[in-house]
Amino acid sequence: MGTRLEAFCNITTDLQAIEPSIDSFDRKRLIQNFQAHSGSVYVAFSSGYVSQSYVDGKEMNMQTQLSDVDSSDDAFYDSSADALYVFSAVDPDNLVYEGSEDWATIKQRVVNEQADHIRSYINRPIFRRTKAEDQGASSREYDFILINSNAGLAVASLVSPIDPQRGQDIREQYISPDSDGMLDLLKKGEYNLWHEASYEQNEGRISPVSVNASTTGGILDTRIVNLPIVTYDDVRVKITSGGTFQSGTANTTITYSVFIKNDDGLATYEAVKDELINGSYQNLAYGMDIRWGEGVYTTNDEWSIIIMGDQDENGPIKSEQISRR
Repeated sequence: MGTRLEAFCNITTDLQAIEPSIDSFDRKRLIQNFQAHSGSVYVAFSSGYVSQSYVDGKEMNMQTQLSDVDSSDDAFYDSSADALYVFSAVDPDNLVYEGSEDWATIKQRVVNEQADHIRSYINRPIFRRTKAEDQGASSREYDFILINSNAGLAVASLVSPIDPQRGQDIREQYISPDSDGMLDLLKKGEYNLWHEASYEQNEGRISPVSVNASTTGGILDTRIVNLPIVTYDDVRVKITSGGTFQSGTANTTITYSVFIKNDDGLATYEAVKDELINGSYQNLAYGMDIRWGEGVYTTNDEWSIIIMGDQDENGPIKSEQISRR
């Protein structure tokens, strides 16, 4: 049965971003003391578990039974005898044989384990960003802090058997004895994940939806007095009549409208209709204001403003002693 959970990082570039030489920690070990078995087939006993063998650094063809070891670079591991059989036209002592697991399989397993570790450690919901509009500058489906932490902890685990100090140093960047690692700070609420309400989203997270290449103006600021009176909305702001807005010239043409949610869905109710831009703080929605900058505006320019009214309470639960007087 397949899992519904997945890792946050990949097993290539994300790991290399933490440790450029990560592939040198591939857990290969030398296999020696081969002896003739039959014809060009040789065997090394007490080899230790081998799911992938290598000859002079090249992957061998792993067979499922000894009788199939009949051509160059074939190999078979017999778990009951703890023996590796190889086909070689020359004395194996003249070549370098190594045993391990498939490196991609090892990396994927460790990355998956550390993703589970992160879920358990931060102990709060994690959601994928399936919409491109939510994926930020990196265009990734998970927050950078999750991607980087998953890769970092995986690298620490892969490095530690060979270089324990390096592994510990990497791990403590994320989970530190001083509780100042990246995941420690996320757990304490000093970082927010993309879907969690934050001060930024209280004031509105602005992103362009469709802005003409010739447009030079835009939204400069939003303003709140109290928390917005909405739990969540993807407010859409559209230019309904374009033109050039500049200081010293009265604006009589450039207008905007604001669309908010209602019972029928998002951006379905027009809360502000064709209001002239004036450069001051003007109506947005939910008790919030918006301010436009100078520049060129094009009809149908559109921005999204994600608004959340309640901040998520993340961090440790605090307790207090109560006494009777």
